[in-house]
Amino acid sequence: MTLQKKPYLIIPYLIEQPTWGGDYICEKKGWLNKAGLVGKKIGQSYELYSKSLLATTITSTTDPLFSPEIKDVAPISVFTEERPFPLIKFTQAKGNSFQLHVKPGVNDPFWHQKAESWYYFENGKISFGIKKGADMKKYRETCIQIDDTMKNLSKLVISSSLTISKAEEQAKSYIAEKNPWQFVNVHEVKSGDIVDLSGGGLHHSWEEDKEKYPLGNIVFEVQQDEMDPVSTIRSFDQGKFLKDGTVREIQVDTYFKYVDVDIERNTLKTQQHDSVLFNTPYYVLKKIIITDKQEMETKESFHHLFVKEGSATVKSKEGEVYITQGHSCFIPKGINYTIEASEKCELLQTSL
Repeated sequence: MTLQKKPYLIIPYLIEQPTWGGDYICEKKGWLNKAGLVGKKIGQSYELYSKSLLATTITSTTDPLFSPEIKDVAPISVFTEERPFPLIKFTQAKGNSFQLHVKPGVNDPFWHQKAESWYYFENGKISFGIKKGADMKKYRETCIQIDDTMKNLSKLVISSSLTISKAEEQAKSYIAEKNPWQFVNVHEVKSGDIVDLSGGGLHHSWEEDKEKYPLGNIVFEVQQDEMDPVSTIRSFDQGKFLKDGTVREIQVDTYFKYVDVDIERNTLKTQQHDSVLFNTPYYVLKKIIITDKQEMETKESFHHLFVKEGSATVKSKEGEVYITQGHSCFIPKGINYTIEASEKCELLQTSL
């Protein structure tokens, strides 16, 4: 089905993350009390990716029928005409794995490059880069020891020889003793900060501090559209167990094969910008403030609009949508459109 020359609401794909999600995303979308979402810890909302669906009959995010995976009359796959796409995520993470993506130019038969950039909505805490003078041999041994311990604890949980809560206690104690954070830089980041990981090869993780940062890390991510199984290489998973007692696979050897230890590249340089938040060879993210009306043109790239604050009507000659806070719309290439807001509205515009 060919896309019409009009904006479409994007049907978000929500991912439950019991070990590190929360309720921030649903709250921002106005879905805290929505059927099927009550009590769930949502870690990520895919606002755009290769399998995203566009609503064809629903034109307002306030419509009671608008929800994740809605049964629209004829939802369109966004991938029909426009490519390549970035992967856009709205994320809440309360502690996630030490990980990296391979650098451009790395030719690996399995692992794909994945440029990635973050825009922080709230203050948070991260680990970024290898600490100057870190003993990489000891770091690797520490990761292996923790992984072995987690696998052994997992076997005990699965065999009902140990409860998950007891396994978590033992894991927490063991990891505190081994202290993998001694090898990496840990930073506090502020709302509005930009962390650009598009160069690849760097260690990065969202950290957890329940007292100082109870929300965890609230991040708008723009990435190359590569899924985790072929792009995310992990060395340490924060001692997390899944609901069934299993643990995520860790790729310690591959991590240490591809981690970049250059001191300059492992030094965090957060940025804050008024309009163009980041501009990489793979995607561009801009911040737009609307108080009345603004004319826009997609030209040779699609536009993805995410409402960070407020609400707006997005119009073209062939149709319009109304989007509220926490939601997105998609405008195909080659379209003139207008954004209208009765009060101040802050939007994030992603394009190629």
